[in-house]
Amino acid sequence: MRPTAGATTVPVFSIIAAAAALGTLASQPVQAQKAWPEKPVRIIVPFGAGGAADTMARLLVPTLQEGLGQPIIVEVRSGATGAIGAEHVARSAPDGYTLLLTSGAFATSPALNASLPYDIFRDFTPIVGASNAPQVLVVHPSLPVKSVKDLVAFAKARPGEVGWATAGVASAGHIFGAYFASLVGISLNHVPYKSNPAAAADVMGGHVPMMFDPLSTSSSHIRAGKVRALAITSPKRHPLLPEVPTMAEVGFPAFTTSIWLGLLGPAKLPREIVDRVNAEVNRYLATPAAKERFTQLGVEAFGGSPEALTARMKADLAVAQKTVQVAGIKLQ
Repeated sequence: MRPTAGATTVPVFSIIAAAAALGTLASQPVQAQKAWPEKPVRIIVPFGAGGAADTMARLLVPTLQEGLGQPIIVEVRSGATGAIGAEHVARSAPDGYTLLLTSGAFATSPALNASLPYDIFRDFTPIVGASNAPQVLVVHPSLPVKSVKDLVAFAKARPGEVGWATAGVASAGHIFGAYFASLVGISLNHVPYKSNPAAAADVMGGHVPMMFDPLSTSSSHIRAGKVRALAITSPKRHPLLPEVPTMAEVGFPAFTTSIWLGLLGPAKLPREIVDRVNAEVNRYLATPAAKERFTQLGVEAFGGSPEALTARMKADLAVAQKTVQVAGIKLQ
């Protein structure tokens, strides 16, 4: 077709060039996205201040700040055995600015609590494990027992009267205490608190006679004589407490376990963010400073891939579900 009079002819290559330019402009918002992180990152600790999770979060801060180039803010949101802080993270945007540093109780809680406001696998993205720590069975020094055998005899003579303190329903201490009671054939009185430090404080104060406490937080209290250690759940005796026998040594080889601490994010957290945080934590775990500090605390490095943490969560939940069944614990 011939152009009509007065019409302007536009070369075909000009139209193609204009279309390409528009396409470039349209794609600019995607290309202009800034690299993460561009503002401070918050680590939510769902347990009490001063506890093992809070301590671990603050140990990771310097390395994360150096590697990510942004301030790392540790925020304690305790309550409901970690569920309050965990739910906050689960409901946060998956943009890498809100992470969760929690413990093995996070993985075992569904076995005891049927009303959790989240699914530990569907609503979270595992990033990296930080540490593992055995538990120590401790009692107040006033309790007239010097061994696990003594404790069992004492409790059998007072069925349902001897209390054991925990960080709350569905906590690791709850699982361990219930399993221990079923294993040795005694009836204990569960005394739940809002956090592990609060539970430990009342055991040290003589208000509750016993608890299972992580070695990382109990070792200093044991050395100070504020509590007496009866047994440890590690496979062999620990250098921090060489005089304390293992549960296997006192007749319970099946009672060998540890509690992990680790980082998770909300569901659908981008893999590039997961990998970056994972790499920074693993970098810290490999340093001499980390090894020295972990030795002092009585914990071992966890580390590894996000998939390693996922596998540990699944294994812990399976054990907890079996424990609940064997011990006859009712779901909350």
